[in-house]
Amino acid sequence: MNRKIIKQNKTFLLVSIILLILFGLVLYFGCNQIYESEARRRHDNARAQLLSVTGSIKIFFSDFRHDRRFLMDISSTEGYINSDFKSAHYRKEVEDIFHKFVKAYDQYYRIRIINSSGQEIIRIDNRPDNSTVITSEPRRINWKQEYYFREAMKLHSDQIYASPIDLNIDGPGEWANSIPVIRLASPLFDSENTRRGVLILDMYLSEILALLPENMFIQTEEGNIMSLKPDGTLDFRKSEYNFTGSSGRLDVSDAESIHYSTVEFLPGRKLIVAISCKHPLLKMAMEKLILVSGILLALFLGLISIIVYMNIQRFKELIGAQKTTIFALAELAEWRDPETGYHLERTRNYAVVLARQLRKNPKYRHVITDDFIEELYDAAPLHDIGKVGIRDSVLLKEGELTAKEYEEMKKHVLIGKQVLQDAIEKFNINESFIIVGKNICAYHHEKYNGKGYPEGLKGEEIPLEARIFALCDAYDAIRTKRPYKGRLSHEEAVRRIKRDSGEHFDPDIVDAFLRTGEDLMDDGTLEKDQPENKERRCRIRPDTS
Repeated sequence: MNRKIIKQNKTFLLVSIILLILFGLVLYFGCNQIYESEARRRHDNARAQLLSVTGSIKIFFSDFRHDRRFLMDISSTEGYINSDFKSAHYRKEVEDIFHKFVKAYDQYYRIRIINSSGQEIIRIDNRPDNSTVITSEPRRINWKQEYYFREAMKLHSDQIYASPIDLNIDGPGEWANSIPVIRLASPLFDSENTRRGVLILDMYLSEILALLPENMFIQTEEGNIMSLKPDGTLDFRKSEYNFTGSSGRLDVSDAESIHYSTVEFLPGRKLIVAISCKHPLLKMAMEKLILVSGILLALFLGLISIIVYMNIQRFKELIGAQKTTIFALAELAEWRDPETGYHLERTRNYAVVLARQLRKNPKYRHVITDDFIEELYDAAPLHDIGKVGIRDSVLLKEGELTAKEYEEMKKHVLIGKQVLQDAIEKFNINESFIIVGKNICAYHHEKYNGKGYPEGLKGEEIPLEARIFALCDAYDAIRTKRPYKGRLSHEEAVRRIKRDSGEHFDPDIVDAFLRTGEDLMDDGTLEKDQPENKERRCRIRPDTS
């Protein structure tokens, strides 16, 4: 039987390995081929689009630098600066030039000059409805403008300060607060190289957004995303993406990846241009492949289930045959001593009841498992198997044994232990219930105080199963009628066991015994212990529910 199970297990293992390899190969090569082909095409297309847009952004801001230089170098602006912004003539010329400029270049929605004391002395507004407003009355700039005014005043003549990109101009209620804007400021110097003020060009970024193809967006240094939605409305929100390096690809999900590239639009200022690449076709292909793979896996698992079921059935048959053989061996003692058969049955039932009760003690909750109780039930009949090696004159003697006979009777535990140990070693048996049976057989006459036999083990040196069975064996011996003694009551058995707590018996097990109440009492069975009555009663199965 063992050889058949081993052969079946080897076949099962080989088939499982082959099917797993085939499944892995199909999944790997199929997914890899589809993904690589589609991803390569999309990656190349995304890189080309990013390259085109980043180039356009650089040109856009390169034009700004030329416009800035033009506005600062015209003679009217220079004359106005040299007059410390006091010349009415030059102011009028500058206003006219700035007005014509914003009308011609609608990416600028505002041009301003702020003097060194923080007063806005010229302001040209280019509204979205193409109307322009010229403000010549000096006015103090607000707190928000003051920040980038101070930053610009620190720069050299060829340097530019670029504000953070946001939706606001000066504060709530401004007419352009729903359009992404950036403020670009440069210091103004007179002919003696003295700072006199700041030129500020406020720019719409709508032209940049118009350059972006579908699924492309810009992420600012402040971590905001801006793009145009398919309906043409603005999308401006906090970004959830963490782009690292100057360029690359970020995989958002199996069906979407983002390609990105960094563009430096002004010295020290950068934007990240990114394009979202969704792969619905790739996703669909992957789903089909997963479906096919799932079918193969289902077939594989079905085959495994059948094989496992067959092996479990074979294994159950093997274990059943082993238990039957072991129990038949245990009942050899019954043919020598008619009282032993009923004793085997009663004590195994007592052991189950007592183990269930002991499990309620937190100390043993994780030790006494359902398997432990079942093994205890199966192994208990082996406890007196060694009696087959005791002479009839000793085993069947009516009356008390002499000291010499008692010493011979004590050898039954060693005989039983050796028989089971020989079987375990010869047949390489690893079923745990046989190990439990050997422990019960060898040590159920040990005492908690170390004065038992055969090895004089003490306390928890004695295996738990043997400590449990020792009390069950003693309880049955007290209650059962023997040729040399009468039958005693349950109450008397309780009294004697309580008396021997900590001496003969483990105190924890005695406490559990006392909590069982009268569950261990089985008068009907005890009345059937006459040698001539061979009929077996129903056994208590170790149901742990």
